[in-house]
Amino acid sequence: MEPPASRKKDWILSQEAFDRLLARLDPDPARAGQQYESIRHGLITFFECRGRSFPEDHADETINRVARRLMEGKEIYAGHPADYFYGVARNVLKEQWSAPSAASLDSSSGSVPHPSHNPEEIREREWQRQRDEQRLECLERCLQELSSKDRDLIVAYYQGETSVKVRNRKQLAERLAIPLNALRIRALRIREKLEACVAHGLDRAPRT
Repeated sequence: MEPPASRKKDWILSQEAFDRLLARLDPDPARAGQQYESIRHGLITFFECRGRSFPEDHADETINRVARRLMEGKEIYAGHPADYFYGVARNVLKEQWSAPSAASLDSSSGSVPHPSHNPEEIREREWQRQRDEQRLECLERCLQELSSKDRDLIVAYYQGETSVKVRNRKQLAERLAIPLNALRIRALRIREKLEACVAHGLDRAPRT
């Protein structure tokens, strides 16, 4: 039985959960790390081929769900661990496709809806535009509330397109003298703070 949505949203990948995930992939830490990188790269490609605008974020969400299930005592029954990850990835993809805002988040389809003359729809679009502006304002404010170290890390972590981003993250990990896995966990925790801060700001913003 899946935990309530609120619990899943609040769940954060810990070092313990990540270590357990690696141990499930292979008892040897070096081989486990290689398997992890291979699976994550495959997941990114999986989402890229299906037209998702943020394939790395979806891949990380997939990995987080698998890690959470392992922490809850569930087992990976697939013949190969990667098969289990792809099963979870398909669920993530279905959720993204069924989300009401999926079309606005992913521009890969190239289709532009015809403008509506319905007053209610026009008001809703205007509200959504204002909400997007509020979200950006909240994000900028929340970034400024971070320590300079965390702010520099999270900006550098998400900078660039896919290939550039991978290279930047390797260089960032080398500069901080930490493994890539540790960098990812650190960035994830900062991102969780930002998301909570932005959500809190939006909750307080009036709907005009």
